Amino acid sequence: MSNFFKSFSPLLKRFRKYLPEIILLSVAIIVTIVSLIIYAGNNQIKEDVSNDFEASLSPKIKQADIFVDVSGAIKKPNLYQVKSGTRIKEVVDKAGGLSDDADVMYFNRNFNLARIVSDQEKIYIPSINEINGGIFIQNQKTFDYISPVAVGDMNISPTSVTNNQLININNATIEELDQLPGIGQVTANKIITNRPYFTLEELITKKVVNMGAFEKIKELVSIN
Repeated sequence: MSNFFKSFSPLLKRFRKYLPEIILLSVAIIVTIVSLIIYAGNNQIKEDVSNDFEASLSPKIKQADIFVDVSGAIKKPNLYQVKSGTRIKEVVDKAGGLSDDADVMYFNRNFNLARIVSDQEKIYIPSINEINGGIFIQNQKTFDYISPVAVGDMNISPTSVTNNQLININNATIEELDQLPGIGQVTANKIITNRPYFTLEELITKKVVNMGAFEKIKELVSIN
């Protein structure tokens, strides 16, 4: 038995000699393995949290809803919540379509069914009685069906507009307001949002347009 241990004696001496290095190497290996496990676990947690966070946000971002007020000669007048990018036709269909007393000809001439509605927009459909009674006055337009011109390219001057052709800022559609010089769809929406107006100067006092824009349109618009 003693001979057996003696045969291992040189090996044990060599083991003792390198024992510190062996311990350090073992500790380093263990630390590396533990670090890799912790790192992999943290990455997995971060990935799960990130996925959960994106999943919770994505529906809100993709489904950015807007609100549109639909009234007048419509079957179901109400405030409608629709997706961003919805077009007028979809909103009108959602409201049940035009009612029997709606002035269909006026609607077809003045409402662009392909236009995308904006948040807080009001869509009012006039009735036949309102048109015949003069509550709504249609803007007289000359159409060139061979060489159509974009509304924004039309030149409108005070001398070319008669009193019957003035655009009523209290009931004009966004398309009619968009024709005015210096008035785009954003400002047209602001005009609609800030209704009613009792004087033209309220366009300034309500900060709907600046003085430069007001000077361009004051001879082209009315409040009744």
